[in-house]
Amino acid sequence: MNNLLLESLEILNFRAFRHLRIEHLGRINLIAGKNNVGKTCLLEALRLYAYRGSPELIVDILDARDESGYNTPADSSNLERPLALKYLFHGRKDIIDIPEPIQIGTVNDKNAMLSIGLAWYTFQVNEQSIRELKELGLDEYNTVENPTLRLTVQLGEQSKKSYPIDDVRRRLPRGVSQEINCVFIGAGGLEKSQIGTFWDNIAISDFEEDVLTALRIIAPTIERLSIIGEQEVYAGTKRRLERIPIIRTSNNDSPIPLRSLGEGMTRMLGLVLALVNTKNGILLIDEIESGLHYSVQLDMWRLIFQVARRLNVQVFVTTHSWDCIESFQKAAAEDQQSEGMLIRLGHKKGDIVATIFNEQELAIATREQIEVR
Repeated sequence: MNNLLLESLEILNFRAFRHLRIEHLGRINLIAGKNNVGKTCLLEALRLYAYRGSPELIVDILDARDESGYNTPADSSNLERPLALKYLFHGRKDIIDIPEPIQIGTVNDKNAMLSIGLAWYTFQVNEQSIRELKELGLDEYNTVENPTLRLTVQLGEQSKKSYPIDDVRRRLPRGVSQEINCVFIGAGGLEKSQIGTFWDNIAISDFEEDVLTALRIIAPTIERLSIIGEQEVYAGTKRRLERIPIIRTSNNDSPIPLRSLGEGMTRMLGLVLALVNTKNGILLIDEIESGLHYSVQLDMWRLIFQVARRLNVQVFVTTHSWDCIESFQKAAAEDQQSEGMLIRLGHKKGDIVATIFNEQELAIATREQIEVR
């Protein structure tokens, strides 16, 4: 299997995007643009698509932006309560009328389009005397007692799923299972628990060499890596204590903490561990250059192109850095088998639009110092 999961991308009514359309994607996609043009928002949309609109992920995304704590007094009516979910919809207007649904998927492919919306429901008893939910039209809202507003999720022509939203202070129930292997790395890097888990997944395998190759980009003397820590059993379940990456170098007989070599080492470790754990999936990285000196970025990109192709990973990365764009262009030009695309987001007539640079166009832009950030 070596096909791209997304050949193109269309996003409607999600956060900053009224209608974003990207006609062509590559294996490695670098997303650039000024502040507040939706770079991180695009990664959020891809996460929702990969997780098929999981309500649990929706709450995590709201939490990450401090948007889930907005509540009105408890005596507010259901219709007037400004649900935190409004922050997901374009315009962020108070949800008085049901907004147009969010849609995320491949251009001109309805069967691959994910729809996330809101709808009013009521319980009714069917002919078999079974109590079941019925979706209401807006004109029916005032005709029933105690209607319930629910989150709706639908992929293509599959059956619509709905989830209750009685109180935004509670986490929504776990939704559909993850359909696409997807890993997200924020600007701050992976959590320590993620690093330990990802290492356990690939320990004593050929992927260890990919990890060491990445670390040697910064510190060529590294010979071995391990992640140490203990487990204790509590109330019948295992709870991991903090685990620490340690390394052994050719010029030091004793292991030392990886962090001793600087934060860039931890960032590089997180990047490569995420990459080798995303086989046949989508890897999302926010501000990839964070913590990494410009001199190591070309070799970093070379490794990403090579491993992503081998493991059939589609990569989406954001950046603010010209150095990062230049090194990306050089690595893309060298790699004859995987396509690298630069996607520049910008404002046009009140909307956010995407300008696509293929490898040849990006080479011209970087050679002529044309601003594409």
